[in-house]
Amino acid sequence: MSEQSEQQPQPDQAPSPIGEISQEPSSFEAFLDANQKWLIIGGIIVVIGLVAYVVIDGLKQQELENYSAEVSAARTLPELETQASEKAGTNAGGTALLRKAQLQWRDLQQSEAIETLKSFVSEYPDHPAYASGLASLASYQHKMGDLEGAKENYEKAVEEKAAISSMALIYLGDIARGEGNDEAAGEYYDRASSEYGEIHANIRQIAERHSKLLGVSTPTEVKPAPPAPKPEAASEPVKVDPLPTNPDLPKKPVVPEASNPVTPEAPKSVTPAAPKPALPEDPKPVDPKPPIPEDPKPETPAASTDSPSN
Repeated sequence: MSEQSEQQPQPDQAPSPIGEISQEPSSFEAFLDANQKWLIIGGIIVVIGLVAYVVIDGLKQQELENYSAEVSAARTLPELETQASEKAGTNAGGTALLRKAQLQWRDLQQSEAIETLKSFVSEYPDHPAYASGLASLASYQHKMGDLEGAKENYEKAVEEKAAISSMALIYLGDIARGEGNDEAAGEYYDRASSEYGEIHANIRQIAERHSKLLGVSTPTEVKPAPPAPKPEAASEPVKVDPLPTNPDLPKKPVVPEASNPVTPEAPKSVTPAAPKPALPEDPKPVDPKPPIPEDPKPETPAASTDSPSN
């Protein structure tokens, strides 16, 4: 009996009821209460940082747009060189180099154009037109007879998986066909048709048209004439002695004045004068002389026509 009484729990040792809920604040609420001030300050700093980022990013975008507009406005080689130098490291600077190479090639500065494109592909690998720059460089090298350089840069353009990559495959096939490797040329044409036929509308027709040329002898390519040498600028200006002046000569040439054409005057209408009345002439004085009588002439009797009767 004594053992059972010892095993019974005492009132103060009884377990708490199951439904009883602790009224003390949780650790998270306690953390918020303790750090409410710093949390508010941190939130304000985050908002200010986001606003500053948006503003700065917008200003950068506006600046890049202004750069692009300035490069687009450049029309000559000196202007594009200035833009490429001032905006080096930006996409606008790379675009200036691409346009500079196009103008140089147009002006028959082939070597300079190739060097400009080499600078572009080495300095601007992240430019949106990087693949186009590779293809342009390969095309210029192909036209100048540098087939190895052209194949290398065409292959790089294919690896970029850009819009120009399909035409790079076509040009690689043309180079292989020109070297007499029709099998490799056909593979390039098939790749262009299969990989980009669904993306580019005309690439299949182009690949088929080039495939029909396999086995046909390639015409001999004529290399363009080398550019004419640039005239060397004179180191010092040539001095010319002034011409002797003649004090007897007029300082300025006398230009005869152009004679004004004489315009004949219109004939003036002549109004006839009114006739003057004729005045009677003064009578001449008559000399009153008596008439002189004429001498009487003797009368001759007329002969009788009757003869005397005997």
